[in-house]
Amino acid sequence: MSGQALRIALVHASDLGGGAERSVVSLHRGLRAAGHASTLLVGEKRTDEPGVEVIPYVRGMPGTRRAARALERKYGWQDIYNPSFRALRQRLRDNFDVVHFNTLWGSAGYADIAALPALTRDVPGVLTLRDYWMLTGHCAVYFDCMRWKSGCGQCPDLSIQPAVPADGTRFNWRRKQRAVADANLHVVAISDDLKQQVEASPIFAGKPVNRIYNGIDLDVFQSAEAVKREDIRKSLGIETSDVVVLLAGQTVEGMHQGIATHHAVAAINANRGVTGLKALVIGKSAVQVAEQLLVPTIVLPFQSDPTGMARCYQAADITLVTSEVEAFGRIGAESQACGTPVVAFDSGGIPEVVRHDVGGLVVPRRDTPALTAALSRLATDTDLCTRLAAGGRDHVRASFDQNDVTGHYLDLYHRAVGTMQ
Repeated sequence: MSGQALRIALVHASDLGGGAERSVVSLHRGLRAAGHASTLLVGEKRTDEPGVEVIPYVRGMPGTRRAARALERKYGWQDIYNPSFRALRQRLRDNFDVVHFNTLWGSAGYADIAALPALTRDVPGVLTLRDYWMLTGHCAVYFDCMRWKSGCGQCPDLSIQPAVPADGTRFNWRRKQRAVADANLHVVAISDDLKQQVEASPIFAGKPVNRIYNGIDLDVFQSAEAVKREDIRKSLGIETSDVVVLLAGQTVEGMHQGIATHHAVAAINANRGVTGLKALVIGKSAVQVAEQLLVPTIVLPFQSDPTGMARCYQAADITLVTSEVEAFGRIGAESQACGTPVVAFDSGGIPEVVRHDVGGLVVPRRDTPALTAALSRLATDTDLCTRLAAGGRDHVRASFDQNDVTGHYLDLYHRAVGTMQ
């Protein structure tokens, strides 16, 4: 059974975006490289990646989409009707052995939670939680709110993405609970921390939960030899003597939500007396972050090409990760794979990704003075950086190699298919 080639449908919001998209596309490539027929079905197609298809548009009964959108606006209900998503059932039944759902929100409401039981009636389903949305009544990040444990309702913040215009959170929560209960789903969390929260969620009561980490393509994210590293640094305007701190992901984009970024800015500015300290800021909000820094800064746009992002890690000396909520922490994993140690908060899954004093220094969440001190240690201690660089590379190879992660998913797919026979 383990050697049987499978036809796998991966379902996700898009093929290009942040860490979730990179993880799904990396898995898709890994499955195809292993000889399996993987098709990535997306709500929004943005690349020419082989095997990626947009979910075909199905109109549905005249007026029903318009009515559904009106109800969503009035009551704060999320994605209550999408005939395109529901129509996948026949294609899945006729063409695939297993369907693997990933992020089920975004891309203009491409999914429909209520369709999960029908979509997994004829083929088994795998559902990987890559954020917290499936646990809540509307948000993908709930910070310190624990209302997801008791059914949501009376939401303290409807503006957290994906935002809703009215408090329909109890309705949304219960809708997810019914759909998950009736669906044939094998559930995956991308860290032990997230797995514990999924197991504590009434929505997933009775569903066994597997932990499979996100995979890192070690052919792309790897250390650069000394000569090549200097060439990369020179191309970015980085001097040999510069101590470069890289910021990306939530550490940059969190500025729009008033989170994450200010910790990083404060830590870097407090260390501005370190000789040669320079920031490398990457992302859509990089310019706004750079304006707040008191050290020389290089600004780069969001790196959609993994090779381009790998070059940034290879050019840096330290990566700063100040996410306040993080299901996994892909920035930390990629950085270590490239031999760049990390300074990070202990948010969510990050301590699993960045082991303290192995591949970086991990401090308590929101503790800006501790973050500042850890950054100072790494910026001024070359021997410590060298030791953590080696430890981080070994940790990533042992835990997050995409080839191993692909194998774990294939084992799960085969088990899921076996339950249908």
